[in-house]
Amino acid sequence: MLNKIQKEQIESGLLQLGFSGKESEVYLSILQSSESSILTIARDSGLSRGTAYDIVEHLRSKGLVAEIKKGKKRRLVAESPTNSLYSILDQKHDKLEKSKQAVENILPLIKAIDAHSDYKPQVRIYTGEQGFRRVWDEILSFGGKEFLSIARIETFVKFAGEKFLDEIVARKVKAGISSRAINEDSLPARSMQVKDERVSRETRLAPKEFQFPSTEIIFGDKIAMFST
Repeated sequence: MLNKIQKEQIESGLLQLGFSGKESEVYLSILQSSESSILTIARDSGLSRGTAYDIVEHLRSKGLVAEIKKGKKRRLVAESPTNSLYSILDQKHDKLEKSKQAVENILPLIKAIDAHSDYKPQVRIYTGEQGFRRVWDEILSFGGKEFLSIARIETFVKFAGEKFLDEIVARKVKAGISSRAINEDSLPARSMQVKDERVSRETRLAPKEFQFPSTEIIFGDKIAMFST
């Protein structure tokens, strides 16, 4: 009779071979008996007779269990574990080799398709104040000398506050980054435009009939879009 630790070790190994938890229970039940019946297996493993029968049939198809006749009764016995378990391992190895060969066959075709586009766009989404700050950290540290923007300054001021915007401008100047902007015409935008020369910025105001649904900033090979 197996102790708890031995049982857990065996079940762990069987799981790695592809056994389900119930299959492990049934297989161990049969292994520990010289002969078993569906009724005995169901009782020992806590399964219904129907479930136990289905699992036994599956184990038989794998060559792990055999059925013998004893008089008028049919009994179940475990095949040699050494032969049957190594047989499963060999089957898995063969399947893995076939999968490996399949990958090697299709990889050149996949690479050819992938070569049509050297650059795959990636989209990241940030939310809230922390997300807003994180994007600006990336903009101000991208390593270039200029970024371009189309902005709705009024919305920016309401969301971030003038203090944070002043902080952005100070960091931008310190990093030696200039900028060119087209801003939606508004009082906050006009107030910022007055300071352009001091902060290495060139701003144009869009005609009043143009309204920007979002703010977009182009820096390097990236685009940041802000929407509130």
